[in-house]
Amino acid sequence: MSNATERNKGGPFEEQREIYQLLSQETRHLILQYVLAHPKHLLSLDELAYLIPKNKAAIGDQLQRLQEEDILNLYEYPPNEDSRDLPSQFYGLTEYGIEVLYEYNYLRGLPVARALYDNTRLSEKAERHRDAPRPELPEAVEEALQIGNEGESVDFDRLVSYIQERKDHTHSLEDQITVAKAFYRNDVGPDHEGLKRTEVAEQLDVDIQYQLRTILLHLVEIEILEETEPAGPDVFAISERVDEIVNGRVGEEAEENLEALIEHIDDELQTVQLEEDAAEWSEQGTHVTSPSVALADGAGRTIRSILASEFDRNPEEVTKFLRSGNPVDRLNAAVEAIESSEEVTKSEDYGKILFVSPAYRYRLTQTAIDLF
Repeated sequence: MSNATERNKGGPFEEQREIYQLLSQETRHLILQYVLAHPKHLLSLDELAYLIPKNKAAIGDQLQRLQEEDILNLYEYPPNEDSRDLPSQFYGLTEYGIEVLYEYNYLRGLPVARALYDNTRLSEKAERHRDAPRPELPEAVEEALQIGNEGESVDFDRLVSYIQERKDHTHSLEDQITVAKAFYRNDVGPDHEGLKRTEVAEQLDVDIQYQLRTILLHLVEIEILEETEPAGPDVFAISERVDEIVNGRVGEEAEENLEALIEHIDDELQTVQLEEDAAEWSEQGTHVTSPSVALADGAGRTIRSILASEFDRNPEEVTKFLRSGNPVDRLNAAVEAIESSEEVTKSEDYGKILFVSPAYRYRLTQTAIDLF
């Protein structure tokens, strides 16, 4: 608190008296009640003016006082500044404000305050402000204002101690704690289908320094998270050509890709050569050629010659070889050889058949839930 040093000079009783006076003044008391009650714990001045039967100037004065005493802070959200209908400034608690409200038992009223707010009829403007995008509160403030299953603010101490005891030697310890808390705050528990690793990064919005894959593996190892396999096939076959799952018709899709590849091989040999000084098509200036010896025997580094080398076949045998054996194996080997070469370009009319296992999903274990 900005005046904490001065208060301490008067002793603990004087400090308590002044804090009580600060919190009990009618308008300030209502402001704090609505900050606690709000779903995001961040309110615009217009929201407060709708909820509190005072004019904006009076509310603004008390907001200023609570800011001066470091109970509230003004949190800004610049993306809303260009919109006339959305607020860009919001009032919310500071970490010190949380400490004060905890000491004076304000946080115990969180469930009741939320219930009253949820049953309050709002104007269209107040609803628009309530639903407007907002900045994030400091993590400590956010955690303290979470409502647990028994109506108390969430206590992460046991979870933190559990992870520290088992992973204190790891560099990513703080990130592991952050991710575990995020799973809890987003209700990704034993009854949830779980989140894929990409969804964890996108939906939980965690700020971490180390690789998410490593963090998740650490948490699985100590049974804070569990890996689950989604319902459905164990393996998905995906055609690069159409970018679709082709389970049930893998052979047919591979054969269609092979035929498109063979057509590409045939097309590249139908060359049309122009004389260096030919400016336009004419009988004298142009002629169609049959495949040259160089192209036919593979020396010209065409797709045919590259595949002949890959499969250890004569160039004229490549087409027959592609149509023999397992079509998926032939196709994938051929496409990989073409893509590895810097001398030819693969057509978009064909591609590999990829076999992909479904991604694991992650969720909190019952062991983790029991720690809260």
